[in-house]
Amino acid sequence: MQDLANLVRRAQAGDLEAFARLVAATQTMAYAVARTVLRAGIAEDAAQEAYLRAFRRLPDLEDPVGFLAWLRRIVITVALNMRRRQRVSFVQIDDAPDVPILDEEETRWSEAQRRRLSAALLTLTAAERQLCDRRYHGQWSVARLAAAAAIAEPVMRKRLQRVRDKLRREIEVAEQRDVRPGEIAADFSDKVIELLARPMLTDLPENPVGSVLEILRSVFVGHRDVELPEIVDVAAARNGIGDEALYVEASELHRLDDRRILRYDLTLPLLMNVRYDGAPVRILTAGKAYRQGRIDATHLEAFHQAEVFCLDERRRLDRWELSGQVLRSLDTLFPGKAARVSPTEYAMCSQAWEIAVEDDGRWFEVLAWGVFTDKIVRHLGGNPEVHTAMGVGYGLERVAMLRYGIDDIRKVERARVA
Repeated sequence: MQDLANLVRRAQAGDLEAFARLVAATQTMAYAVARTVLRAGIAEDAAQEAYLRAFRRLPDLEDPVGFLAWLRRIVITVALNMRRRQRVSFVQIDDAPDVPILDEEETRWSEAQRRRLSAALLTLTAAERQLCDRRYHGQWSVARLAAAAAIAEPVMRKRLQRVRDKLRREIEVAEQRDVRPGEIAADFSDKVIELLARPMLTDLPENPVGSVLEILRSVFVGHRDVELPEIVDVAAARNGIGDEALYVEASELHRLDDRRILRYDLTLPLLMNVRYDGAPVRILTAGKAYRQGRIDATHLEAFHQAEVFCLDERRRLDRWELSGQVLRSLDTLFPGKAARVSPTEYAMCSQAWEIAVEDDGRWFEVLAWGVFTDKIVRHLGGNPEVHTAMGVGYGLERVAMLRYGIDDIRKVERARVA
């Protein structure tokens, strides 16, 4: 106990290694406590969130000897809040800006300056964008950002300042030249820039979309993540996959020009960028997709999907085993809810099914999965006589709405899971 108290004192002084040792020493207890309230997959999420809260509140702990009891109370509070799935906090749809406020100065910016900020965001690296989303949309503290990156707070503050300086330089260049900053945004419309600049909710575990993704990761253990391009070359897709690559209506596509579109799902860029090299392929990727259409309580033009993809020898990849994982994910996401499995058709699949979940007397489609055709297997570098490929697609906003009782899909971006 005294050893733990010494680690607490060091952690309160800013020693991240000491806090890591505290986690290692107490994580079995934290999980066991969370498990008394929640089922296995969600209990892990609760324990992780409890440690994040404990880290933020550690300076408030007056008696280091009481750390275990203090941590236990935090775990119980987090777990009970997670069990109350209806407890989701919102801001009004129009209350929060579409792009981040970097400092007080930006609250007085004109619409033109705000549009230039959106375009400047597209010049950031993936890591810088994630940092911006978490800091300015997720409202993460510097301490939490530093803990997630395993660096000291002063280092994180400098990193944030470098990102702010980079954005401001891009904006200044755009103002001087009266063009959008950065080559990547130079030929994009304002609409496309606005869609691409929207936050990646999958990087925010406190958002319902991020929370749902973490649950899926707890089910599909061992699947690696891949980053997929948001822009798709239509000609390359048709040359590699065929006309069935574009299975949505032309009116739904966000076109950049006569050759390029914003991805309308994750399946197409995944099939264009993943190749079989002799080793089993297990992927769980997530991100935004884009479709033209109306925006209302159940539809968005920029939304989030998760895609599970497997390619392996038939003897090692059983479609019914994957179906079992799909059903397990459904039970974890919607315990006690009725589900309906229906056969369906997808252009690139030889067999496919979709699942709808019943909520208040209505059925909502939340996912679909299928077995890819032999043509797709060959395209990926496999042999259809030996290999098989399967995929599962989840609509994360739709899943989040049903799981957390959100009545309008536009509220998901601004919601926080307690």
